[in-house]
Amino acid sequence: MSNLRLIATDIDGTLANNQGELAPETIAILQTLLQRGMPVTLVTGLNPWPVKQYLAKIGEGHHFSGLRAISLNGIFLLEGEELHEGCFTAPEVIREAIAVMLEAKHVPLVFGEDGITRFFPVPAGMATVETLIAARPYQPFEAVTSIEALFTVRPALVSMTGSAEEAAALYPRLEAAVGERAYVVYQPGIRISWVEVNHREARKDIALLALAAQLGITPEEILYFGDSLNDLPVFEAIPHAVAVENARPEIKARAWRIAASNDAAGVARFLVEFFGDAEA
Repeated sequence: MSNLRLIATDIDGTLANNQGELAPETIAILQTLLQRGMPVTLVTGLNPWPVKQYLAKIGEGHHFSGLRAISLNGIFLLEGEELHEGCFTAPEVIREAIAVMLEAKHVPLVFGEDGITRFFPVPAGMATVETLIAARPYQPFEAVTSIEALFTVRPALVSMTGSAEEAAALYPRLEAAVGERAYVVYQPGIRISWVEVNHREARKDIALLALAAQLGITPEEILYFGDSLNDLPVFEAIPHAVAVENARPEIKARAWRIAASNDAAGVARFLVEFFGDAEA
């Protein structure tokens, strides 16, 4: 198809393998497409810190003006060295969500406008948080001694991380408490799972379509790859959405095509077959 003008993709479980790494063939085909003038946008629930790591791996010292990232499901847009703010979650909604998390003995993680993740330690929930901190030495975390200290700066969102079972149990409780005033996202993961409480308009589909409109690109001209529940609104909004083989059943049911799994560099293999090899 010659009318596709934007490549957009989720990261965890889609572009990256189960160790969170990008395969060499993935980097190669993305660089080739960028060199040919095809814009590439990462669309993820990850915060800007790990997103910058992935952008650097794809760029590898190049300056690709067409390389961008939508972070935290649309709360931030990364373009080159610039970080643009989107919709921040209302503080009163975050406070209510924190109360639900604490009642369930989970650690609330609040990402602030200064890029620091502040958390109130809860012993029962600290194991997964400590694993997260150890895995991200490039990201600043700060333990606080009071709930008020979580609001030292303007908060963007609140989240919890834990096992898939813990996240699945917490999700309906948060949805019942703040779901009418926030976008509550359940993200089951391979290593750890998440539940996030975002602004109602901080969604992948809204952010991606807004960016596409700025670039003069229609929904029909976007090729999107995804695997998880927070990708579902995109699959419902654009016609050319591709699920990787390891995607959730809800995603695969709405997919235009199915690619190989993330551990088999499915996005790269699909792009090479669709656009040609990785030789610029």
